[in-house]
Amino acid sequence: MTVFILSLFSSGNKLRVSSLFHLITGKRTTSVLIYGFVNDLLFAHNSFPKLTQEEFQQLLDQLQENRLLLLDDNEAMITSAGKEELERVAPKYQGLRFDRYGRTYNECWRLLKFAVQVVSNLAGRNQDYLPAETSPFYMYQVKKWLAQMNLPRHELIETMYEELFELFSRLDSQVADFLANQFSGTEKVGLLPYQLSDDAQTPEIFLEQAKSTHLLLAEIEKKPEFLIYQLLSPLFTQNHNQSMLITREMIKNGHSIETVMAQRHLKKGTVTDHLIEWALFFDDFPYESLVSLQTKKQLSELDVPVRDWQYKAINEDGKLDYGEFRFYQIQLLKGESVHDTAR
Repeated sequence: MTVFILSLFSSGNKLRVSSLFHLITGKRTTSVLIYGFVNDLLFAHNSFPKLTQEEFQQLLDQLQENRLLLLDDNEAMITSAGKEELERVAPKYQGLRFDRYGRTYNECWRLLKFAVQVVSNLAGRNQDYLPAETSPFYMYQVKKWLAQMNLPRHELIETMYEELFELFSRLDSQVADFLANQFSGTEKVGLLPYQLSDDAQTPEIFLEQAKSTHLLLAEIEKKPEFLIYQLLSPLFTQNHNQSMLITREMIKNGHSIETVMAQRHLKKGTVTDHLIEWALFFDDFPYESLVSLQTKKQLSELDVPVRDWQYKAINEDGKLDYGEFRFYQIQLLKGESVHDTAR
């Protein structure tokens, strides 16, 4: 796990220790989410929710003792030796998306494995097998999915095969093999992650499983017409703040922020938090209607890198709307607006 923690400092920037701890353990406040976003660390949000402050500090102290990190009160940054260590071990964490799939990716993977087992045994006309899942949740979800699809046996089997083939062909071969070998079927019992991983350390096996699953789920989300997407879509929705999704839907339907506040009995700050989450996690945010020309003009004249923008420092006259400030900053950092300010 020390390698994972060290990798979070790979940018070379100083990071606030307290904010990083809140990010890793999944504190879901706007300030923590923004901190993760501007530092390109949002993927790590809620990666280790059970990590204690004491355990985290011990990891940082260990890295400092090994001269891989430099700690200074509530800030830390990687050393040259730390950068060399990352180059040496070459950790493969690209593809992790705890922020997007962290709440339900394990359930998604278990559900998919169970569905594959069921369809495989349907193909083999085998009713005498030990189910991979006996929990009522998974059994109900698969039964409901099969009923909703209402496809002839041969069509279901062929479609599932084609979808899995396409999805796995889009993955790196090592990732695809790691996941595929966990499937069970008529004549095969799936292996466990620790049996397939080259790493003997439990945290690293956990991260490999998480990364592989996140990559697969990202591909599935691109295919809403797939049967597999229909199976997992209810779990995808649960990854998001449900109250935010209601606010999002109201704004998309043409309601103003004021109307949302009035109808939902929410304070402006709460609605603003919802909108910031929307902008962070989705690509359909209506920047043009929610960021005024005045705000764009004021912020476009700044000669400070977008990542370094500080609301209090910029809002000297007290007239800059906090929500609009964040919306525009997110838009620029996502590359969804043309701006010549250094990022």
